[in-house]
Amino acid sequence: MAGISRNWNGKVFGTNTGNVSLALKGEDDALTGTIRWSDDRFGVVVYDATATFGGGTLALTGKPAGEIPEEVNVGELTATGALTAEGRIDGEWSTTFGTGGTFQLWPHTLETRAVANATSPEQSNISVRTVGAIRLYADDVRSLIDQILKEFTETRAVVTFNDKGNEKNLYSHDFAQILDDLPELRYLKISVQEHEKYGINKLAMVEFAAWGENVIRVQSVHEAWAIGKSEALARHIDGFQRKLATRFRKYGLNVNVVVTVVALAALPGLAGFGRRLIFAASVWGLQGFIGYLHRQYVPNFVLYPAKRKPTLFGKIGPGVLSWGITIVGAVVGAIIYGLLKGELGGSPLMNAMQALTNSM
Repeated sequence: MAGISRNWNGKVFGTNTGNVSLALKGEDDALTGTIRWSDDRFGVVVYDATATFGGGTLALTGKPAGEIPEEVNVGELTATGALTAEGRIDGEWSTTFGTGGTFQLWPHTLETRAVANATSPEQSNISVRTVGAIRLYADDVRSLIDQILKEFTETRAVVTFNDKGNEKNLYSHDFAQILDDLPELRYLKISVQEHEKYGINKLAMVEFAAWGENVIRVQSVHEAWAIGKSEALARHIDGFQRKLATRFRKYGLNVNVVVTVVALAALPGLAGFGRRLIFAASVWGLQGFIGYLHRQYVPNFVLYPAKRKPTLFGKIGPGVLSWGITIVGAVVGAIIYGLLKGELGGSPLMNAMQALTNSM
C-alpha cells in the first residue's frame, strides 16, 4: 500500500470516550480493516471497517463484529477526518444509535527495538537555519521533496499550502499530482517525521512565507545528524535563493542607512531650517516607501507551480525590480534636494516649496 499508513492509534471524544486502534489494508480508494474501540465505560467494541483516502481526507464506516454484550447498544459507525500538517488525522464520528463526537489518530509504524542495553531517555537536538528570499518552480519543489525524504524510511512528506485563503494539507505524492494546476503560492511547508529512539520523533521541515522568515528545522536524538541534515537542506535550497532580495532583507535595509548618511552630509548645503526639515522628512518618507515596495513586489517567497523551470526574466526579474525601486528612490531624493536648493527653480513645485519654507 503506497498511500495512507496501515496502523493508527488515538483518542475518541464526545458522548463516548476512550482509546481507538485502526488497522487498514488495500489501496487508498478501497481500504478495509479493523477498528478496536476501548470505551471508558462499556469496554471493547470491534468493527469491520471500509474506508477511502484522498485529498488528505479519510472517510470510513464500521459495522460491529463479534459478540456484543446485551447491555451495550452499538450502532454502525461513520467517521471522517483530515490529515494535519503534523501527520495526525483529526475528525468527527457518529453512529446510527445517535452518539457522536470527535477523534484524533496518530500513525504508528511497527518496529523491533533492542531493549537489553536500553539507556535513559536522550534529549532532542534541534537545528534551525534561516535562508534568504526564495523563488521556486514545479521541478524545484519536486527535487526539494526528494531531498527532505532522504535518510527517512517514511516515503511521504506532508505538504501544507494556502490555496485561495484555505489552508490545505496533502501527502507529497497527492500534491505532486495537482501541482501544475495550482495558482501562484506564497506559503509552503514541507515536513516529514518518523519514530526514532526513546519515543522521540525524527523530523525535517522547511517553511517558506512571502512576508516572514524562510526556515529549515531538523530534529533528532543525534545532534550530528540534525546539524548535517539542516546543512544539506540549506545547500540544496541555496540554488533557489535570490541574492539581492536576500541581502536587502537580511541586513536591515542597508540601502536606507546609506541614504540617511548621504542626506545628513547634504543637509548643510540647504539654506534655512525649513528647507532642511522638508528634505529630512522627504528622505524619511522615501525610505519607508522603498521598504514598502520591496515587501509588496519583491516578496520573500513565491512558488510558480505552472512553470517547471525559471525563465530568464524569472531569474533576473526580482533583482532588476529591486535595483529599479532603489534607484528611482535615489533619483526622487536628488530631485527634491535640487528643488530645495534652487538648482531646479522655476517649477510650480519649487514655488510651492518656497512658500512652505517661508511660512515656517
